[in-house]
Amino acid sequence: MTKTFLIKDYMNANPTTVTPDTSIEDVAKLTLKHKLSGVLVADADKNFLGMISELDCLRVMSDNLYHDGRNAPVHTAKDIMTKEVTTASPNAQLFDVVTSMLNQGQRRRPVVQDDKLVGQVTCRQLLKIINSFA
Repeated sequence: MTKTFLIKDYMNANPTTVTPDTSIEDVAKLTLKHKLSGVLVADADKNFLGMISELDCLRVMSDNLYHDGRNAPVHTAKDIMTKEVTTASPNAQLFDVVTSMLNQGQRRRPVVQDDKLVGQVTCRQLLKIINSFA
């Protein structure tokens, strides 16, 4: 019998998230504190809304700093998050997700079921999993 490799068996079921109203400065602090390349955005009901990378934060914050904060709008997660995000089902096959992430050049993949965020897989996690089989 062939072993199945379902994402739900390997995902982080408690990924770091922010709410849509979280300031970009707080998102940046969170990524720095936890050494993350990005965070997921979800509402209080765990509805998945989008994703913010450290590059997104850097882009907005450096632009504000360059302009000395003059007329700089206050940005929140909902203002700069990527809304069109490829997600995975908890029942997706691990190697299908790996292939998709590689083809799309993505470092993380939210795991969503019925529009609710249930987890996340990252390149680092996947590399660790695959390395454990080597």
